[in-house]
Amino acid sequence: MISTLLGSAKLPIQIVCIVILALALTSCDKKEDTPLTYEGKSMEQLIAENAELEALSLEKDRLMSELMQTSGFINEIYSAMEEVKSASGEERIRILEKIRGLSDSLTASQQIIKASSAKIKQMQSNADALTKKIAELEKNVTAMKEQMLSKDTEIEQLKADAGIISQSRDQFKEQANQIAGEKERIEVERSTYYYIIGKAKDLEDRGIIIEEGSGFLGIGGTFVPGRNLNEQDFIRIDARTVRMLPIPDKYQIISSHNPKLLEKVSGGMSIIDPAKFWNSKFLIIIDKR
Repeated sequence: MISTLLGSAKLPIQIVCIVILALALTSCDKKEDTPLTYEGKSMEQLIAENAELEALSLEKDRLMSELMQTSGFINEIYSAMEEVKSASGEERIRILEKIRGLSDSLTASQQIIKASSAKIKQMQSNADALTKKIAELEKNVTAMKEQMLSKDTEIEQLKADAGIISQSRDQFKEQANQIAGEKERIEVERSTYYYIIGKAKDLEDRGIIIEEGSGFLGIGGTFVPGRNLNEQDFIRIDARTVRMLPIPDKYQIISSHNPKLLEKVSGGMSIIDPAKFWNSKFLIIIDKR
């Protein structure tokens, strides 16, 4: 039985020695089959009580660890709340999300503390010192909860601000897209030009060119662009990408475009300086082949 006590029990060494001595003194007057006791408790009871004490100690350590973690969550929340005051945009939303996560972790930790406190009370309801300590710990937790409650209004305001920021960000993105679209539309319109290449008679019959003045004996007037040009009669191009036009070797430019800015290439003419060449929307070329 003594070996069982030494091998299985986890009592403090002082208690174990006292129990062994007491059992040795009392065993002399008892029969071999009489169960050994100490202060009216059997060794099995002493071992069970020791196990309960160890479990109680472990639960207490767990409670203290959870309290320290809870304190850490609160410190992080306070720190994040200070950061969010000076943050804006995406950074502000990120910090608010962090505060929500920490609040959830704090709530879970508080539930663990509550359950652990109840368990300790159940295990050691008569231990005044430990009960007092638990009361102090619960008081600390209550104080922490009150501190969090005092910040609820501010947190809710921050959440509302985050919603406004998110809405403003979406509106800004929409406006940016509209501006970008309008910018692209203007750029396309600015870069859109029209050209036509044809025989003089055909262009004149269609009103794209007209003859003004006359030469010697009424012959040999000058062709100029028509007064009511229609975009549908022309070929549309984007001057940002189109550099070569199918202009024949023999041609005459009727519009105000400078022929010196054209260079002969395979298949037509290349525009040397588009910015200077496109000085008007309509390029009219007579094919003189």
